[in-house]
Amino acid sequence: MPQPNLTLSVAVITLNEERRIGRCLQSIRFSGRVFRNVEMIVVDAESRDHTAAIARQLGAKVFIRPWKGFGDQRNWALQQCTGDWILAIDADEELTPEWIAEIERKLPDMPSHVDGCWTMMRDYYLGKWMRHGGWSTPKLRLIRNHAGYCTTTPVHEGLRVKGGTIQLDSAINHYSYESTRDCLDKADRYSSLTMLALSSRQRRSWKWHLVAAPLFEFFQMYVVRRGILDGWHGFVAAGMSAFHQFLTYVKLWEKEVLMRPENSEEAGAPAP
Repeated sequence: MPQPNLTLSVAVITLNEERRIGRCLQSIRFSGRVFRNVEMIVVDAESRDHTAAIARQLGAKVFIRPWKGFGDQRNWALQQCTGDWILAIDADEELTPEWIAEIERKLPDMPSHVDGCWTMMRDYYLGKWMRHGGWSTPKLRLIRNHAGYCTTTPVHEGLRVKGGTIQLDSAINHYSYESTRDCLDKADRYSSLTMLALSSRQRRSWKWHLVAAPLFEFFQMYVVRRGILDGWHGFVAAGMSAFHQFLTYVKLWEKEVLMRPENSEEAGAPAP
C-alpha cells in the first residue's frame, strides 16, 4: 500500500468562539491514508473567553493577533499554513464524514491545473436543517497552498485562486444561528459591515433602498428561492434577512444624514 504523501493545513479564524470551536476542530478526522500530516491553525483575535485554550487542548497551533477585518485575518492565517493544501473553515462549521471521504478519494489524483474545490454548506438554523431559501450556496474552502488568497471586502469576503476549480458533491455542516440572540447580534454586526460596502449609487438612493430592499429580500428568499417550503423557519429566516437589509440602510441614514451638523439638535440650539 502506497504511503501518504500529501499534507493538509486547516485554518480557522476565531473571536469568542468557545461554544463552537470544539465541535469544529473535533470534526477534523482524516484517516491518515492520504495525508501524512494534518495541522490545525487557529488565529484568534484576542478572545475574551476560553477559545484559545480549548483550541490548544485539541492540538491546534494557536496564534493571537488583533482583529483587522475578515479578509486580512484570513490571509494572515493562510500565511501560517505549511500544508500542500489548505482548508479554510469557520468555527461554526463542521466537517462531515462524507466530505472527508470525498476529499481523501479525490485529492491524490487532483489534476495539476485545479487549485481549489468548491463545497456546499448545509445550514442549521434555529434547530432545523434548511433546504430552501437560497442557503446552500457553494463556497471555495479548499485551495492549494500559495495558489490563492482571501478578498478583503468588508463583508462576504471569500477565497480566490489562480487556477481552475471543481465542485465537490458533499457538504460541510454550518451551524449559522443557534438562537434569536445570535440572529440579532449578527444582524447588528454584519449590517454595519454591509453599510461600508455599499456603492455610491446605493448611497445616493438610500431612501428607495430603505423601503424597497427589505421587501425585495423577503420576496426573493421566501417566494423565489422557495423558503416557504421550510415552514415557519423559512418565514423567520426571510424576515431576519429582510431586517438585515433594513438595518443596513437605517445605519446609512443615521451616519450620512442624521449626523450632519445641520441636522443635529445642537446646531439649532441657542448659545448658553
